[in-house]
Amino acid sequence: MSLGANDFNRDTPNIILDAVIMWHFAENFELWAGQTKLPGNVERVVSSANLQLIDRSLLNSRFNIDRDLGIQLRHKAQLGNHFLMREKLALSQGEGRNVSEGNKGGLQYTGRLELLPFGEFQSKGDYVQADLKREATPKLMLGATYNFNQDAVRERSGLGDYMFNDEGTSLYETDVETIFVDAMFKYRGLSFMGEYAIRNAENPFATNSDGTFATDSNGDLTGGTVLTGNALNLQMGYLFKSNYEVAGRFTVVNYDAFTGSLSQEQYTLGGSKYLVGHKLKVQSDLSYTTVDGNEDNITFRLGFDIHF
Repeated sequence: MSLGANDFNRDTPNIILDAVIMWHFAENFELWAGQTKLPGNVERVVSSANLQLIDRSLLNSRFNIDRDLGIQLRHKAQLGNHFLMREKLALSQGEGRNVSEGNKGGLQYTGRLELLPFGEFQSKGDYVQADLKREATPKLMLGATYNFNQDAVRERSGLGDYMFNDEGTSLYETDVETIFVDAMFKYRGLSFMGEYAIRNAENPFATNSDGTFATDSNGDLTGGTVLTGNALNLQMGYLFKSNYEVAGRFTVVNYDAFTGSLSQEQYTLGGSKYLVGHKLKVQSDLSYTTVDGNEDNITFRLGFDIHF
């Protein structure tokens, strides 16, 4: 079987990321149609080529809503001389990217509001990590996203394993909501990003059509469980005039006890040298991670990035 292939994408490789058409049909309005990132947490929407550290945080890994197939309506409004407000609405399939065998559960509804009290960042810098433009005046984006996935069939809303019931013969469906609150700030080489995420589910345990839990002969749950809980991610960096940068990140992830997943804390310290901005850079970081306050590990990474 090819990479990422399953019964829901006709056993084809799960390699297409974005395929979207954008139509600027009226002043300050855009309509998007196709498969692309939903307007979720700011960290996920930032391109992997524009990261301040080698990889995204644990919050993003477990709680982001990623991509889906559908339509998005985007609008922005100027409120006064500098204050900018942006609204983003999405109606999508709900099963994530490259699902080509039709809608399995219900639809997914996403709404995001962004407030920029000091005006726009240079070169869309609110979705680029590190203050490479060295903003001459403070720039701030405050954002909030609400995502409701009706009759979701996967353990992380539109991501993760599919949930089954009735001895694996039917997909289990439950309503899942995910909320993000985040911020991006930049000023004279200093950058800050903060995020909070929370996920809830109406009935997180996969149950059979008769209401019993999907279990094996030993009584262990087999149908799947929605990964509910919350997470906080704080990240800050400073870019020197030599284009060397130091950055730090703190992330804590707490899962609901019934999920069986253990809480995690991670501290990361990183350094970068930007040769041609994000297009040519060398990065490294060191992370210390604890699991349930006991088990711990240290990870060192070194990366080189070139893209066009």
